[in-house]
Amino acid sequence: MKIGHLIRAERVRQDMKQIVLAKGICTPSYLSKIERNQIEPSEDITEMLMERLGMDPGKLQENDEETELEFEKMLMESYRLVITSRDMELAKEKIDFLEKNSPWFENDSLHYTYLLILLRFRLIVGKDFNEMEKEIEALSHSVGEFDAYQMYLFKMNNALYYYNSGIQKKATSFFQEIMDNLEKIPLSDWEKAEFHYTISIIYIAEGQIFIAIEYIRKALDFFMGNLMMKRVLECYIIIGITRKRTEQFPEALEAYSKAMQICEEFNLHSEKGIIYHNIGSLNSTLRNSEQAIEYFLKSIESKSENDEMMITIFCLIVEYSKLNMKKNVIHWAEGGINLYHKLNDESLISYFHHFNFYKSLHSEGGLSVEIAELAIQHFKEIQDFRHINKYCIALAEWYYNNRKYKLSSSYYREANRYGYIYNKVEKWEDL
Repeated sequence: MKIGHLIRAERVRQDMKQIVLAKGICTPSYLSKIERNQIEPSEDITEMLMERLGMDPGKLQENDEETELEFEKMLMESYRLVITSRDMELAKEKIDFLEKNSPWFENDSLHYTYLLILLRFRLIVGKDFNEMEKEIEALSHSVGEFDAYQMYLFKMNNALYYYNSGIQKKATSFFQEIMDNLEKIPLSDWEKAEFHYTISIIYIAEGQIFIAIEYIRKALDFFMGNLMMKRVLECYIIIGITRKRTEQFPEALEAYSKAMQICEEFNLHSEKGIIYHNIGSLNSTLRNSEQAIEYFLKSIESKSENDEMMITIFCLIVEYSKLNMKKNVIHWAEGGINLYHKLNDESLISYFHHFNFYKSLHSEGGLSVEIAELAIQHFKEIQDFRHINKYCIALAEWYYNNRKYKLSSSYYREANRYGYIYNKVEKWEDL
């Protein structure tokens, strides 16, 4: 039976060379033909190859169209439920089920779809980014065999992986590739709505607010028409953010109020935390630090102790820092650092640097140059130009206040350079 696609995918995922897998079983050239499904190996060779890769031969399925159709139907329905619900616990359940109960088919196309959807679920859960990077690398060796829909799934996985890793530029390039070919991709209406929702968030991050509004409205129309009220609520939050970014502050508050109304009417109380957070952010923009702190505290009270708390803790620290309330800054920074270690999620590493920086800045000994430089280096690595600019300014001012004028001047120049990049200008005349 055809097993080449299964062997190759697992070998590449384990970063194993063909010569290592083939040793004592067959020649590397013979293995290469197996992996390209040019030949069907004997049962003995199949078992030995799978055993070396730690694969269970009992999961192999002969070509059975009826079984394949049933599995594909279950797989796509699971995909729809997980993506539209945006429920992390459901994603975890589906990952566990698929890993334990999914057979391996001769149908390589079905296997690729299975791997791509499973990877999307893992991205939602957000654990073990190193492992996900290996999976993306393994899948990249099969892109020549993907159909249009599988290429869409592959590019979405890449875009979301880089976005969640904080590498905005790479994420944007993959989203743009999808946008350029969107009309040619066979997507169902719910998938288009999901993509419109996701791309609106990306456009907001890129500062292209009016384009973001266009796409979030498309998503809202679909979710409203299908009475998907949790998703409607999320759209109003995004609309509120776009209104805030365009300084339409009453309209932003109106959008958040609509979201809160949906919370009450449809018993979606678990969503209150994110609404409180955004109202706090709106007050922060309006320089109402005390009101911002009030709403950020409400947000933390409404959230479970998970990664969603990190952004709110960070925003709370920033407001206390503005008011120069040092003890409060240190208290919440230490709490955030402890939560980071408890969650043990490397995708949250940026928060660790934020918290460490503010804790150091407001400590009795003052800002640690080592901590500041580590933070700046981290944000350079992920190309977060805003925070490079911000922390370079803070370090420059620290040096200036300590009469180290040469070092201060150096970091002011660095801050200026990255400020230009962040604001997408090349010369001071363009400011």
